Amino acid sequence: MASKILLSLLVLAAVSPAALAAFDVIQMLVDKPQYAGFSKVLEQTKVAGEANQLKAASLLVVPEKTVKSLVALPADKLRQAVANHVLLSYFDPIKLDEMKTRTALLPTLLSNTDKALGVLNYSKADDGQMYFGAPGAPCVAKLVKVVAARPYTVSIMEISEPILLPLGSGKPDAAPGRRGKGGKGKIKPAGLDESSEVTGKTDDAAGKAESPESAAAAPSPAS
Repeated sequence: MASKILLSLLVLAAVSPAALAAFDVIQMLVDKPQYAGFSKVLEQTKVAGEANQLKAASLLVVPEKTVKSLVALPADKLRQAVANHVLLSYFDPIKLDEMKTRTALLPTLLSNTDKALGVLNYSKADDGQMYFGAPGAPCVAKLVKVVAARPYTVSIMEISEPILLPLGSGKPDAAPGRRGKGGKGKIKPAGLDESSEVTGKTDDAAGKAESPESAAAAPSPAS
């Protein structure tokens, strides 16, 4: 399974005409109308430009059917939420699955301006399903598939719903979600003793999410 996912990621990189160039997350989504709404807010909030300046990144995107709750946010909250969908290291299902712990805190672009809120909770359920959540909130955004990947530089992964900061977020409980038994329902926040902060230094591993779609400008993993 791991070898198939890795092969798919390498194929995506090979077919990309800009495989060796600096990445542009908007261009990587330009031929994917199912993410048009998310792509629009990436540009609107200028988060896309900031993401493109990173040496490595992972972008979590949501399809049109679930983007409404994100775009309905006021401008200041919208930028925070969108920035929290950009991880500061390269991840794909292989790297996530290879982590030594099944819960982790993953730094995001928002951490540049708000270190307390600029992390995502990551949790892997007992059945291997991977989830993300805002700090202090349950992990309910399920990793669906890889949309595009340029191994070890940038990845774009679809999640089931936007990751929204809890209302009245001040200083959240910095705790990832407790893994579930079967990947169903919400994963509740766990204590810090059950988590580890991830800075992007992980090896390649076997993933449980779907492999990347065929047509895409491929992204890659973080150092």
